[in-house]
Amino acid sequence: MKEELVNSIIKEEEFRKSLADVTGRAFLFFGEEDYLKAATVKRVRELLCPDPGMAFFNDVTIDATDYTPDRLLDAMSAPPMMTEGKLIVLRGFDFNTMRAGEIDAMLEVLAQIEEYDYNCIIIYAAADLFPEGNLPKKPSQVLQKFATLVTPVHFETPTDAPLARWVGKHFAHCGVTASGAVCSTLINYTGKTMFTLAGEIEKLAAYVKENGRTEVTANDVKNVAVPALEVGAFALSNALLSGNGKEALDVLAVMKFERVEPQKVLGEISTTFSQMQSARVLFAAGMNIKEVSAALKIHQYKVGLISKALSRTAPARLARAITLAAEADLLLKNGSADYAPLEKLICAL
Repeated sequence: MKEELVNSIIKEEEFRKSLADVTGRAFLFFGEEDYLKAATVKRVRELLCPDPGMAFFNDVTIDATDYTPDRLLDAMSAPPMMTEGKLIVLRGFDFNTMRAGEIDAMLEVLAQIEEYDYNCIIIYAAADLFPEGNLPKKPSQVLQKFATLVTPVHFETPTDAPLARWVGKHFAHCGVTASGAVCSTLINYTGKTMFTLAGEIEKLAAYVKENGRTEVTANDVKNVAVPALEVGAFALSNALLSGNGKEALDVLAVMKFERVEPQKVLGEISTTFSQMQSARVLFAAGMNIKEVSAALKIHQYKVGLISKALSRTAPARLARAITLAAEADLLLKNGSADYAPLEKLICAL
């Protein structure tokens, strides 16, 4: 049964191919990439609600703060106006903290969608606010519940090559060009979050055009874009714990590009390792992401990242990483002024 539910999860590309058949169905948008979720909701809105004048009747958004099961049922039962389909978006829910009874009540209403088959319902779960479990083998109980009644659509962060192509196309849309190498540099420099990348691309395009040029360079990225140092340090820590030496060296290369001091990089890594160790103990004690965030005074977003890293990391591997980080720290304190201790740390793991 669990395998059937896992097989019911589709990717964002599959959903886009089936846009002509979305009414009479409910979808759960979940996963890391909120930019793609928002863009896909926009596509559905344009399809089902082409007339802005009828948006009041045919484009309904219910935020978590205003949601009740009765309000959702009322929205579903109202027929569309001057068109065949209607869009209902549920957003702003933290499914990590919702009680089982609240989820069951929502699903009881969603189960009635066949009676109101002119609706397309999209449950928009923001990144890290939906407990997806360890996919594909072990979906969470919450995901399994939803999958019995709705179609889960998984929005994953694109891998490097497709993401670099998207960056290049976005630059072109803004009226400038950038080589593949520059696109990759921007991704490594600012992180893989597409909302962030879109903003940095628009800023870089404006900067280049203001200076009478049409091509973005690596120096432009360094001078204009905002580095994601904390996320980059976490990416380095995560790559180390996952045993991905190539990715770890790639992240370190970006930090070299930014001339981040080795001591600063190692400090960020050691802090992340320490936070992981503390979070591991608290999760084992039964705390959820929100409770761990409060206990460690770390933003929930980062606790979510830590939770995912811990699910792929044995306690012994984390302990070894902490020991090796301490050895690298000793080398730096004894006079090493370059990145050799960090590179040694990466190779040793």
